Parts: sequence; C-alpha cells; structure tokens
Amino acid sequence: ANFAMLARGLRVVCRKAPAAPTAAGPAAALFTQHASQSATRGVAATEGDRTWVSSPLIVRTCRAVDYPPRTGGTMRMMSTEGDKPKDTEAPKQEGGGEATEDRPKTEILQQEKPAEPEQPPQPQVYDGETVVGKQEGHEFKAETQQLLDIVANSLYQDKEVFIRELISNASDALEKARYLSLTSGGQTIEDSLEVQIVVDKDNLLFMIQDNGVGMSVEELRDNLGTIARSGSKRFLNELKEAGGGAEGGSDAAKNIIGKFGVGFYSSFMVAEEVKVFSKKRGTDQGHCWTMSKKDGSYTIATAEGVAPGTKIVLKLREECKEFAEVKKVRDTVTRFSTFVTFPLVVNGSQVNDVRALWLEDASKVTEEDHSGLFKHLANQWEEPAYTLMYKADAPIDIKSVFYIPTKNDEGFGTAAQPAKVHLYSRRVLIQKNSSDLIPDYLRFVKGVVDSEDVPLSISRETMQDRSLLAKLKSVLTKRIIRWLQDEAKKNPDKYKSFYDNFGLHIKEGVAMDTTNSKALVTLLRYNTTAVAAGEEVSLASYVERMKPGQDVIYYLVTADRTAALGSPYYEAFKRAGIEVVLCYAIHDEIVMANTAEFEGKKLQSIEVAEPPEAPEDADAAKDGADAKEGEEGDKTKSEGKKSAKTDKGAKLNKEETAELITFLKDNLDRKLLLDVDVTNRLVESPAIVSEHDSAVTRRMMQMEEFKNLGISKPSGYKLLINPAHALIIDLHKVHKERPAIAKLVAAQIMDNAMIGAGILEHVQSMMPRMQDILISALHDTTYKEKEVPVEKASGETAEDVVEEVIDTPPSSDAKP
Repeated sequence: ANFAMLARGLRVVCRKAPAAPTAAGPAAALFTQHASQSATRGVAATEGDRTWVSSPLIVRTCRAVDYPPRTGGTMRMMSTEGDKPKDTEAPKQEGGGEATEDRPKTEILQQEKPAEPEQPPQPQVYDGETVVGKQEGHEFKAETQQLLDIVANSLYQDKEVFIRELISNASDALEKARYLSLTSGGQTIEDSLEVQIVVDKDNLLFMIQDNGVGMSVEELRDNLGTIARSGSKRFLNELKEAGGGAEGGSDAAKNIIGKFGVGFYSSFMVAEEVKVFSKKRGTDQGHCWTMSKKDGSYTIATAEGVAPGTKIVLKLREECKEFAEVKKVRDTVTRFSTFVTFPLVVNGSQVNDVRALWLEDASKVTEEDHSGLFKHLANQWEEPAYTLMYKADAPIDIKSVFYIPTKNDEGFGTAAQPAKVHLYSRRVLIQKNSSDLIPDYLRFVKGVVDSEDVPLSISRETMQDRSLLAKLKSVLTKRIIRWLQDEAKKNPDKYKSFYDNFGLHIKEGVAMDTTNSKALVTLLRYNTTAVAAGEEVSLASYVERMKPGQDVIYYLVTADRTAALGSPYYEAFKRAGIEVVLCYAIHDEIVMANTAEFEGKKLQSIEVAEPPEAPEDADAAKDGADAKEGEEGDKTKSEGKKSAKTDKGAKLNKEETAELITFLKDNLDRKLLLDVDVTNRLVESPAIVSEHDSAVTRRMMQMEEFKNLGISKPSGYKLLINPAHALIIDLHKVHKERPAIAKLVAAQIMDNAMIGAGILEHVQSMMPRMQDILISALHDTTYKEKEVPVEKASGETAEDVVEEVIDTPPSSDAKP
C-alpha cells in the first residue's frame, strides 16, 4: 500500500502458496480512483494475512472504515470520500471516538505503525519442474566425447561467450515459434516472447529460459546428443525448400542466428552439470535432459511442470561463480546481445532496450532514435554531428549505421582511442571495437556493421576469410569518405567545425592510406595568402584561383600566418601575386609531400621551388598584396624602412659579388655551408638557405618518432645572398677594412637564414656572437639616431618622428 501511493502504476503477480496462519491485527489495503473514471476503484486481493493492491494512480481524500472481522483478525479498509460498506456499522475512531463528518477528510484513522511492505517475490531458478519418469542413460562415443572436450575447453577464448551462445539459441527458438504461429496450422502465442535469465549466487546456479518452440524427446536426443548438429540450420534449409513463400518466412530467415550447432556446449566451460527442461509447443509432455561433465554421458527423462519452451539450468563450478553475479551477467548480455530481437530479462529487469536501427527502414528512423543509439555506442551524452545509414547487397551484404561525434575523444593529451565500430552478425556481437572494419585514421567514427556474409569461425569470434573482410573494409572506407565529401559541400560551416576537431585524422589518412589519399585530399582545409586570417579553403578552391599558365600549387609550412607573410621565401611569390597555401603544423610537410599532386597540379614548397618570374606590374601587385596584409593586421613596420634595406639601383657587381662569396666560403662553418651563390628572388631579406631535396627530412628530424630511425642530417646547406640588399652591400665594404666584425656579421647572416628556414637547432649558440656585434655597434660612431625633419601631426610625440637608420660615414670633423 505504501508503494502504491508513490507509484504511477503497480503490476502484481501472485502465486498460490500454502496457507499460513493469519495474525490478528489490521491488514492495510488501499482503494484509489482513476483520473478518467471517477467511480472506478482499485482492486485488493487478500491471501491469508497478505494484501495485494493493483491499479493505484491517484490517491483521493480517504477515511478509515472498519469491516467485520475475518478469520480472527480485523481488516481496516480505506475508501473514497462518502463511500460506506454495505451491511456494516458506522466506523469508529481509534481510541473510542465516533467518526464525524466534521473530521478532516484527508485524515487516515489508522494510528498503529503500518507493517513493513513485503518485497515482491524474486525470480526462482526452479519453478515447479520435476523429473518423474525413468532416466534413460546415453553414452557419447569416444570420438564425440573428445570433440566435446575440444568444444568446451579449446574452441572459445572467453568463458563469458557461453551467455551469448545460449541467448542466440533462445532467440532462434523464439523466432521459430513466431514464424510457426504465423503459418497455417500454427498455434497462436498468447504470452509475449522473451528470454528470462535468473542467477542464484548462493547455490551457484545460472538459468536461461525461453518460451519458444521447445523440443520433443526426439529433438532433445538429436540436437543435444549430437555435436555440430544445428536445429537452426535445418530450419533455414526447410524455409529455403519451401521457397520462403510463407508469411514471415523472410523475416525468420534473417533473424535466425545459429548455424554450427556447437554453441550449447560452450556452457560446459563454466558448468559442472547442465539440465535442460523442454516442452514442445502443442504437446502435453515435457522432458529433462541432464549431463554431467564428469560422467561424459547424458540422461533423458519425462518431467512435469515444464512450461512450453526450453529452460537451461547450469550448476556453475566454484571458479566460475562470477557468472552467478547479476551485474556480471547484465554486463555480458549488454555487451554481446543487446540488439537481439526479443526482450532479454535478467533477474526481473529487461536489459536490451535499444533497437537495431541499421536493420530498419532509414526513412522511419527518427533523430531521437539515432541519438539514443549513438549515446549507447559511444558512451556519450551529446548528440552526433553526422549520421549515416548504409546498406548494400553487393559485392557483400552490409547493413550499417555510422555516427561522428561533435568533439574529439583524443583531446587534452589523451592517447589514441580504439575504433568504436562493432562487427555484428544477425544482431549478435562478433567483434567489439573491430580494427578490421575501418582504417585507424577513421577511429573517430562510431557505429555498427552487421553482415551475414562475414565468414565466421565456429566460435564466432574470428573470421576465416581475411580477403573478404578486406573487401568489406574497402567498401566501408570509400563510403565514409564519400559521406564526408557530401557533408562538406552541403554545409561548409558545419564541416569547418568537424575539421577543427578531426582534421588531424584526415591528414593522417592522406599520409598513410595510399589507396584513398586522392579522395581524402579533397577533405583538407588550409589558410592561404589570398584569404583572410582564420579562413580555410580546399585545394580545389585554390586551383580555381590559379593564374593562367600556373601548373604548381605552392605551399609553405610555417608556425603561423605572421611568420609566413614575413618569410624570405614568400617574397618572390608576393611580388608576383601568386597565392600560397599556408600550413601551420609540422606534419603538414609530410602530408603535402605524400600528396605530390592534386587535379594534375604538382605541389611544391616555396622553400625549394623555383620562384616565378615577376610580371611587368610586379610593383603594383606587391603594393596590392601589402595593402591586403595591412587590412588583416599582418603588415609589418618594415615597409617604412625599405629604403634602408634595399636601395633601388644599388647592387654589387659581378666582381664585388665574387669577392664577397669567396670571403663567405673562407670564413663560414664548412660543416654547415656547401656553397654560396646569388639569387634574385629576394626583395627585403639579405639571404636564405636552400637545400632542394631535404625539406621533408628537416621536418622529420624535428619529430621525436623519427629520431630513432637513423635518418641522417643533411651534409650542409647552400647560402643564397641578395646582392641588392644594404646589409650585403655594406658587408662587402667592410670585409677588408674590418674583417673581425665582418666575420661576425657573416656568421649571423648564415644563422638568420637558417632561422628563416626553421632548421637552426641550437639558437643559444649564437648569443655570444650577438653580444659581440652589439658591443661593436655601440662603439661604432657610424650608428646614431637621426631626427626626421617632418611636421608633427596633432597628438604626435617627438618619439614618433625619430627613426633609427644607418647613416653615411662621418665627416673628417666629426667628434670622436
């Protein structure tokens, strides 16, 4: 009664029990009233001193009524307001007072402490089944006994698999019963088809029961007494011979799981004795099949109290007592058989409440359905970002559903997560987190693949034909990539969010999957010099904007956009107005090198590519590029000092250049320097280093994973100098007069060029030299601050018009 006042509904199952002495005292019962039917009361059933109450929905104003004593006790009933029992006296108050109408109507006049509510009866392993007939013994043949030992001890890897096998057998029995009920002459099934599992920890018992088709004594002898004889396979053959014309035949063929006839014997991995109670539907006699692992023989006897269907009772071995734990069994059922068609009930509670959506019509599956399945598979609470249902009949049977989460599981420094795409066959789990279905770089995809064509081993734990599995993997990979391509076109903004989370996985695929790399490249997104900072475009978009005659996609791997736009390698491309793809991750070098070509256009790093020839309007193009950078906030203050860096018309001639090259070769570290040459590709930088074939190697050397692979460093670098740069011109002027400072400056130019290329490993090594250069500059009177004679604007300070420049040599009367 106490529970009834709290519950939305109450279902009471009563079993007749031996009569117990009734104790004196009230037995509480409760009448309630439905919301839609004001006159309808609940129902109370009394058995001895027990009272069961059903249908309590809304508790109305009540008062106590005394009924005539029954079997020596007083039963105090409650009724709705105004109701009085017939042929009874007026109710009396506890303690002697009469009940009056002015008493509070909501008061329940039962002062004594209510009895503790009784717990509902727990499911029992045995429910009245009794062996009554003579037990007929049967011996296995020697070869059969040996085969049984192999099945029980060597066929399966995990003991918990026996639960999956027994559930599969029970599901097949239910499917057969469902099919037979639909065919002519079949029995109508009034009760719901389900699988019940009950465990008894105290007695080490495990029971599984179905109310399916059941087995006769002959079928018990044939199916259980013969190893590798599959009743389900025989049933499928009968359907095939019948042509599948019967109603429900097609569904039955799809839902039947078993085929090998050995799953039942997996129970001997954990049990020392197995009892099978079975009664074929439409018959009156049940039987009990019993086998002990020690004896190696089985008995069959008639039994009473057997319900239609099959009940299997395992007496567990002591070392397998974990399978008498409810939690262990529930977890195992959820792992392997959560998508079985019929309800699976473990100790009174249903376990499988998620539908196998991949087997349903995609048009009838709602977003709410997908949300529930995704959360179950991914163990997440968020909604999926993308959803795909994919079915195919050729070249291999596939029924699948895939989801992509909104966030990356591998964030915040966590290690790579295993793939969460599970392999099923006819709703039963074969491989959890299978690595054979999709490549590792798609491990962010969650889902289920169900295929009847998967060549399973007898244990249904491994595949026999790896080539067929490889074909399945190829088909699924191509379909997922095409799915992402479609989503990128459909909603670019949503795809950008996906790429921010999983772009690294796509790059991993480009670098590792040579078969699908061309398709994966279309999914890449990069910033370029032609778009705003933070905006990312595809390589196809870059190709659309290429200049006439341009047959190369140029890219630069650098730390960020500011470093890219200030890179000396970009100067020639900026002058020519050519767009450059900007890559901000070190692994992009490997991605680009592995791609090599896109839509017939080669990919080249501007660090090693020959610079394009500057067009006639190069200055105008450069000014336009500078203006664009200024709008983005990337333009540096170096524009105001261009005259100090590069004097138009000032340039070393051939003889001067040759002299400086000789000086550099003689005084720079030969371990780093291979050669020195001039270049016309530079505009605002004095020098760069070039090593045409080792750009990828440089990036690899900086990655920890490649340090142990024995990759040797390049033997040296080629220094390219800009003969029109003021620093190079001045270096030539002083290399004879002041060779000491000239050597310091030359070494610093080399280091600066290596920094620009991102290959200087030990920056600290140049600090002493920098200090020497600074000391020399402080003692050199050729450097001073010079005020520019310009009119100050409103609000401008004196410091705003002071500019540090390299002055001309001092006159003869200059102060020391």
